Amino acid sequence: MHIQFVLPFLSTLIPTITAASVEALEARTTCPTTNLVKDPGFESGVTPPTSGGDAWVVNTFMGPSTYYLTSPGSTNSGGKYAFTASVYASPYGGVSGENLEQTLKTCTGKNYSIIADFKFNSTENNACSIAIQYPYKTTVGSVTTGSGTPGISPGLWYKTNSTFQAVSPASKLSILFRCNGYAVHNLISVDNVKVTLYNGNAY
Repeated sequence: MHIQFVLPFLSTLIPTITAASVEALEARTTCPTTNLVKDPGFESGVTPPTSGGDAWVVNTFMGPSTYYLTSPGSTNSGGKYAFTASVYASPYGGVSGENLEQTLKTCTGKNYSIIADFKFNSTENNACSIAIQYPYKTTVGSVTTGSGTPGISPGLWYKTNSTFQAVSPASKLSILFRCNGYAVHNLISVDNVKVTLYNGNAY
């Protein structure tokens, strides 16, 4: 008699637990619709690497260059700060510059858009560039804007953008500030970096 009373109770309890478990799992795996970039406008006022090492980090890949926060930020948003790379031509030839990076928590297989504001202090000789790099299948994709690109004027803010499809739950976003041997000195700035879900087709 004891077993006859228990079994009906279990038969109604198990489906309830299973449904709740599935619902909780779906909630945990929902992709955020907000900007994935931490400190996207550098408004923390902290020069990278930021506290905890889980936001922006910087790598100097060659040559005499440095970086810092400048004020004011982009005129597109009225922010207080922007990240600026101060890049000189390498005395050894080749390319010099800085690499600003952040690892984003993405959803595998989802498409994302990237938008950022940028500015060159000098457009002379088309000697410098800013490149946004992101995951692309088994390698990386990028969108590059040279300082001498037609329509680019020194000291003014512009926007660059691209899209990508996440191939893992951890996607590295890199912003490269580069100058070649024809550059004397340039200040290259970035601000308002935004990575969000994108409903269209990724490149």
